[in-house]
Amino acid sequence: MKTLSYLIRLLSVISIFIVCLGGIFRDDVGEQKYLDLANQKQFNSVGKVYNDTTFSGSCVYIHKRFFLTAAHLFIEYDEIPDTIRDEGKTIYTYRAENPHQVDISNFLIVINGEKLKIKNVIIHPNYLSEERSCDIALIEVEKKPASVKPARLNVDNDEFKSHVVGVGYGSSGPAGRPDLVGSYQKKIAGENVIDSISGPEYQGKPTLFYADFDHSSKDNCNKMGDSTPLPLEYISSGGDSGGGLFREKKGKWELIGITTGGGIDIQQFYQTFYYGQTAKWTRVSVFKDWIEENIP
Repeated sequence: MKTLSYLIRLLSVISIFIVCLGGIFRDDVGEQKYLDLANQKQFNSVGKVYNDTTFSGSCVYIHKRFFLTAAHLFIEYDEIPDTIRDEGKTIYTYRAENPHQVDISNFLIVINGEKLKIKNVIIHPNYLSEERSCDIALIEVEKKPASVKPARLNVDNDEFKSHVVGVGYGSSGPAGRPDLVGSYQKKIAGENVIDSISGPEYQGKPTLFYADFDHSSKDNCNKMGDSTPLPLEYISSGGDSGGGLFREKKGKWELIGITTGGGIDIQQFYQTFYYGQTAKWTRVSVFKDWIEENIP
């Protein structure tokens, strides 16, 4: 019975990770250092998105009245009744079709304690197409934040192997204790390295960054890049979607990515829990022209 109960808790954690993909941190370091990193002033541009009182994800302030986030935070689907025939039996189910933007009338952003009403959301058109790529969106609020400076956007295509810091809200906890992971909506920041740049192309350039969660003594955790974990190694998790990926270049911090999700390797999870999992971010530099075209 104890084994069954523990398995149920693990499966609930897995579902959180898959749905939302705020961060999973090293067991041997502790949460406070990740909280302290998130509270450094260069990451003040990261805020939270709400639908009325329901937390939806994260966002990054980039210019006057505009924020960047993940497009999927503002997408819903029509549920079409369907049936499946299996071994002579009919199973009644639903299929998701017609992705479209949600009603944004009750959406708002909370940043540095300030609530900002959302006026408009501009979703990248490729995300609504059949290919469902380019998980990025602009949020326009009714007034600019009073006490937050916008993040500087990276415009160079030199991100490979960059030492980065991801910042977001939502599910967090120690990587080896999934039973302690929960949707606490704490602002968590952690380190990683851009291990790979690939994914669907936009204007001839790959649109996604990938990184894995390395472990110092578990060889089977390394999926790409160097196997040595950083002092504050982390991986994004529930509620981090739309949050920022930053790097320091020539003494200045810049936004290079927007969290789009990750999914989970179930077999890896059974062996090492969150260690060895991978996450992905939408590459900001590729969308420089699109962002400029949609910001007055």
